[in-house]
Amino acid sequence: MRMRLATDADAALLARIHTASWRSAYRGILDPDFLAGPIEQDRLQTWTGRLGPHHPHVTALIAEEADEPLGFVCAVGAEDERWGTLIDNLHVLPTAKGRGLGTDLLGAAAEWSLRFHPASGIYLWCFEQNEPARRFYERRGGVIAERSRHAIPGGGDRPVIRYHWPEPAVLGRSKSTGRA
Repeated sequence: MRMRLATDADAALLARIHTASWRSAYRGILDPDFLAGPIEQDRLQTWTGRLGPHHPHVTALIAEEADEPLGFVCAVGAEDERWGTLIDNLHVLPTAKGRGLGTDLLGAAAEWSLRFHPASGIYLWCFEQNEPARRFYERRGGVIAERSRHAIPGGGDRPVIRYHWPEPAVLGRSKSTGRA
């Protein structure tokens, strides 16, 4: 497996992985009509123009095996003064789950944050209903910092949990344990 930096030219690829991930993980969380159709254009619009030199505090890394993209992580460096770098997206294709890619991607984002934002912790938001993701983050040392509600694509809102890692070094890829 190798990691490569995503660019604006990867917008359609990121949207495809993002869509497949949400369709698998968010059944019962997001509106089924949204997941059946509008999600594709919504995710493409989200990723178009989001990366590149005009966004110096945003990075996305794509995990590939034999040049086949299997997942990605997007981070916004030092996005919040208190919580640090935001892991804005972490997605692995449903067919590639269980191989450690999520762990490796999270570790790669932590290493990026430590390199460019060394005084920054790491955090992310997770749907409270998304039990598999919650177990994944908690096994990797994520601490529940707060609960809230967030608006969701397709309409409405859902309860979310902020996970925080005050010391991102614990997520380094060389320290990964378990599979995701």
